[in-house]
Amino acid sequence: MTGDSVMQFGNFNIGMVKSQGPVDQRAAHEQMIDAVLAIRAHVPEPDRAVIDDSLSILDTDGPVDRRRFRQALGAIGGIAALLGATGAPVIESIGNVMEAFGLS
Repeated sequence: MTGDSVMQFGNFNIGMVKSQGPVDQRAAHEQMIDAVLAIRAHVPEPDRAVIDDSLSILDTDGPVDRRRFRQALGAIGGIAALLGATGAPVIESIGNVMEAFGLS
């Protein structure tokens, strides 16, 4: 997992650039899979089943229908959102994947 890199100089600085995730599709995809696997143990069994079904769509080397890919990202993102701060790395990595694959 990567952290934020912040450099601040002078006065009246507002905001932080949050677009420093991987731009490489493979790197973004692998980072997301790792983040999802890290939260899997923290969710109830029904949510684990959704994660497993979604990972079967997302973690493949073959061609994937963009609609199904996006739906799987949404399902995992919804579960991650319910976890609050614990799920934040998953949500960030999903955003990186969506950007890398041109889904946003």
